Amino acid sequence: MTETVRSAARVLDLVEFLATAESGATLSEATGGLAAPKSSTLMLLRTLVQRGYAYRDVTSDRYHLSDHFRSGAFGWVADPLSRLVALGRPVMESLSEAIGETATLGVMGEDGHARLATKVVADLDVRYDTDLTRPIPLYCTAIGRTLLAHRPAEARAALLGPGPFKAITPYTITDRGKILGLLEDVQRQGFAIVMEEFALGGTGVAAPVFDATGAIVAALNAGCVTNRFQEKREQVVAAVKRHAANLSRSLGAAR
Repeated sequence: MTETVRSAARVLDLVEFLATAESGATLSEATGGLAAPKSSTLMLLRTLVQRGYAYRDVTSDRYHLSDHFRSGAFGWVADPLSRLVALGRPVMESLSEAIGETATLGVMGEDGHARLATKVVADLDVRYDTDLTRPIPLYCTAIGRTLLAHRPAEARAALLGPGPFKAITPYTITDRGKILGLLEDVQRQGFAIVMEEFALGGTGVAAPVFDATGAIVAALNAGCVTNRFQEKREQVVAAVKRHAANLSRSLGAAR
């Protein structure tokens, strides 16, 4: 990476850092947050202020992202999902190409469901596909179980809900106690496999995506045709875990 590219990356890192700092940040906080030298961080902050992207509160000596910039300049500042999708697309394309199956990215939705943020559909005649607007049950999908499993036990139980749960296919697990036990397995092993509980002929394999704080923000999922999945199970699981970890690192996660 050239020095010019590194400098550009530092500027973007600083903008994104300020975007997540609701109360602004001091020079020391910005330096610590970016693990960057104090002198260069100060010069970058001053440049952002001079160009109108940020301002310095002289009373508190804290730097804030400009309200106008925050509200309209970057989609991922006003809507973090936009940044997740932007970083996720190339990772998903790589995953789909590596395993020959569809890749989807799921996030928490409302009313006990997840939803798809984006998808990359496999370029095959017979392939798994789903509507982006279709609600995704948390209890019987790889995406849903992954999003639940990497939360504290009380939170996952509350989000799962009391049931009863609908049997969408003959293979859907509906017993709440058994589902909670499966969530512990998912958390421990770092991935979820759900075979034909949500769609006959379809198998989902999902792994967690974490942000810089260590919180789960998404589940990267491979939507597989079941009979093909059986032939390449280990390859698919390894690829999903690897690509989810790559996306997490892109979001600043340490793992």
